[in-house]
Amino acid sequence: MRRSLTLLLLLLILASCAGVPRLEPLPAGGKDASPARCAAPFLAKGWRLVHSVSGSFPGGGTTMIGVTEARPGTRRLHCVLMSVEGLVLCDALYDGKLTVIRGIGPFSSPDMVMGMVRDISLMLFAPVGEAETGTVAGARTCRYRSGEDVTDISPGMGGTIDLALYAAGTRSRTVRFSRLRGDGLPARMELAAHGVPGYSLLLDLIEAEPAP
Repeated sequence: MRRSLTLLLLLLILASCAGVPRLEPLPAGGKDASPARCAAPFLAKGWRLVHSVSGSFPGGGTTMIGVTEARPGTRRLHCVLMSVEGLVLCDALYDGKLTVIRGIGPFSSPDMVMGMVRDISLMLFAPVGEAETGTVAGARTCRYRSGEDVTDISPGMGGTIDLALYAAGTRSRTVRFSRLRGDGLPARMELAAHGVPGYSLLLDLIEAEPAP
């Protein structure tokens, strides 16, 4: 088990050092990835979402329940993270600035909570700006740039959509969206944080309703 964990962390470190891949132009007559399809897994309006959250971290894993009210127009998030028994571990609001309403253990750290907010924002809100289109490793890709950050989104086979975030030239996060529902919401999201310490999150949608 320890050897497997060490190998996983080594692979994440190597992946994070790969740098931003070249966005290749399409061959003549080729069809670009559609920016509309690249934006498909992200919220187009306000939603209240309930997810089962399974986290894998160096040294162990845990399962929690996440309740998020998200408004893409203002990129406002209200996030509540609970144990499966219903104990509130974290209650935080981000509306241009972070307010930690309640935090237990590691969630009492604003830096920890802000990292959680960034991960949630990455999964729920579409990247800002216009997309360049082309291919990365043969996959049709939409590329968005914001300062030193680069976000690549590649619609894949079977309805999956992959996202890769590069921060200052280093791969920081990857997300896979799958099983998009009729309302456009992905029933599953898988996030991997690269670097040290690396971790992964698996979010399965339990309930969704439009935000009031």
